[in-house]
Amino acid sequence: MQALQQDFHQAPDGARIATYTWLPESGLPRALVQIAHGAAEHGRRYDRFARFLAGHGYGVIASDHRGHGATAPSTGGRGVVGEDAWRAIVSDLKGIGNHVAAAHPGVPLVLLGHSMGSMLARDYAQEYGADLAGLILSGTFRTLPGLDIESAVADLERESAEHGRTAPSSFIPRTFSSFNDAFPHRTGYEWLSRDPAEVDAYVADEDCGFPFSAGLALDWVRAIRKINDPENLARIPRGLPVHVAVGELDPCHQGLTLIHELLEDFRYLGIRELTWRAYPDARHEILNETNRDEVQQDLLSWLDKHV
Repeated sequence: MQALQQDFHQAPDGARIATYTWLPESGLPRALVQIAHGAAEHGRRYDRFARFLAGHGYGVIASDHRGHGATAPSTGGRGVVGEDAWRAIVSDLKGIGNHVAAAHPGVPLVLLGHSMGSMLARDYAQEYGADLAGLILSGTFRTLPGLDIESAVADLERESAEHGRTAPSSFIPRTFSSFNDAFPHRTGYEWLSRDPAEVDAYVADEDCGFPFSAGLALDWVRAIRKINDPENLARIPRGLPVHVAVGELDPCHQGLTLIHELLEDFRYLGIRELTWRAYPDARHEILNETNRDEVQQDLLSWLDKHV
């Protein structure tokens, strides 16, 4: 298996999007798995899972979203983005997917999105679903817990108008403030995983856990409205295989309520191959959980079956 290769994808507006590629040691990849990471983290955190997939014949491509990781310097810093960042990030994912697909013609492309990245992945499936061979949603939720979209949009529009789109916003910390309540408090990030070493690595990583600007928070909330609109939902191809994988104790989905609502959306849409799994006692980052070997094996089995 090849080591992680880092590069940059030049977006049409000049932004330099950091990309990471893992390929099998020899031969054509069985499929390409593109990873869209979550809020306030980065693509390098998926190295272990990517190496696992590459060791089983899959090619993996990840990238750092605008305002994240090694992409952040070209968009204004951590948590800072330009105008209409969400649409730009979805376009970045598409451009990167096109580039890697062109280098491996005929190889199917699967999109895996985690947390906020699962919302980006759902948006991608609405816009470009015909190009995908599968969609995997990890640590997902239909909407942010307790979110009143119209009220949040109004507040963030006012915040952006008064302080500018680049000003740090209290929206994300405020929205996530109760997530750790159910767990023993050591760092405040115990809701991510039962594995203390993984939590400590997150806390020590300067590219994790940073605040969003008002502009990026606003774009995210508007995007939630967009992806849950029935007209946009209806644009996802019925034949696209979809798999949802979450931790049972992940506070993001409100006791699985926001998972069942999401699954209902897919069922109503008529998705023909819809599967899901909730891992008992697991929290938000199932790929960094104590049962991550089981999760990796399950996702590999799903890929083997669908591509």
